Amino acid sequence: MSVSDRQLRLIKEAAELLVMEHRLTVEEAVVVISSAIKKELSQRNTSFEKLESGSKIDRTSFTRSVVKTVQDSLEANPYWRSHNLEKSIDNFYKVLHKHLD
Repeated sequence: MSVSDRQLRLIKEAAELLVMEHRLTVEEAVVVISSAIKKELSQRNTSFEKLESGSKIDRTSFTRSVVKTVQDSLEANPYWRSHNLEKSIDNFYKVLHKHLD
């Protein structure tokens, strides 16, 4: 699966947010986000291209699932957990939602 410029911007901006608010390296943040996106695309048996041209409801549902997977990954690692996880997850959701809307 090739990655579009839009997808790269999405992952980069979302990764920067995780690096700033948690103790992830850029590489770790990209892996966490990419894994969550790949997992959700696989579960839905779709591609980013189909998702982008699909309904807003599908994109919103996809975004929420990806955010939940990223949140679960952050909560599972005590080194990445922070006191403001809820706020940072909300900001993370806004970044993804902005790019997928």
